This record gives sequence, structure tokens and C-alpha cells, in this order.
Amino acid sequence: MAILKTRRSKWIVGSIVLIAMVLGTLFGLPSGGKSQSLPLTMDSMSAAPYFAPVTPSGVVPQNVLDALLIPRNSSRTGWRNYDRGNGQYDRQIDILVRAKPTSTKTFFDLALKNQAWKIINSRSVANGYEILALHAGTDGYFWEIGVTIAPSRPAAKQGPQSPSTLAASSGQSQVALRLLQYESA
Repeated sequence: MAILKTRRSKWIVGSIVLIAMVLGTLFGLPSGGKSQSLPLTMDSMSAAPYFAPVTPSGVVPQNVLDALLIPRNSSRTGWRNYDRGNGQYDRQIDILVRAKPTSTKTFFDLALKNQAWKIINSRSVANGYEILALHAGTDGYFWEIGVTIAPSRPAAKQGPQSPSTLAASSGQSQVALRLLQYESA
């Protein structure tokens, strides 16, 4: 290329490439700072109290816990401690949401965007939806949330279920929220 024959032109082209790479990297990182104000489809509450049984104080930065919202009509059905105190934080809560999976997915898509989570992936899976998002913590780490949404199945009962029992159990979603300390920022 004729433009790259002189030392000055090589320096200019190299500088432009370097600036483009730095800007591309910066735009690709989750900021953890700028939130949106999209109207939520359900009333929300902080997920922090639901993570409390598996989260010692100070382990997860407050800005990450504050940015994690769940529908107000949720009830915790369980939790898991995957890291067992060894290595980086990796814990999950399971909640039951009294809304259809499509409505629940819409809520989490909007809530995560509103709270400055960077949605990495949102897709339909065989029996529901998965959302993966990142947030920058004040501790110098990125935090990843995996949201898995599936229709709730009625509890197994002996004998046939009445139509009223089936109707009462429909329109609910089982949601798993897995929070991981991802990597240093």
C-alpha cells in the first residue's frame, strides 16, 4: 500500500487502529452506571433479602444487590451454594413468580436494563427462557446473573386434579437466579 510507505503514515494508521480498538473495548464493557427508565410490567422489589441466606455480608457489592430486582409477588422456593466458600462467589436462588413465563421474561429484560445490567444473551430454550447479563461491581469485579424462566408445574397429588386446581397452578413461572463473581474489571 502506498499510504504505508512513510514512517509518519505508519504512525498515523497505527494510532487510528489503536484508538478504534480502545473505543470498541470501552463500548463493549458493562458500565454499571447508566440505567434506563423503561416501565416495568410488574411491581418490583430487591432480590437482596432472598439472597441473604447464601450471601455473607459484604461478599456481593451493594451496588450489584441493589441492581437486582425481582417481581414483588415472588416467593423463594430454594437456594443453592455452588462455590461452597471455595473460590469466586457462585450462588443461586429459586423463586416462584405468579405470572406467565412470557410476562416474567419481559419483566426481567426490562428490570435488568433499567438497573444498568448489560444483557449478553436472551434466548428461548426448550421449556422457557434464559437471560445472561453482566454488571460492574464496586469491588472491581464484573458480576454475572443468569436468569432461567420456566413454567411452574403443579405439585403432584394423588388422584385426578380438578379444573380449579389446574387453573390455580397455571400462569406461574419458576425462576432460577444464579449470581456469579465473573472476573476483575
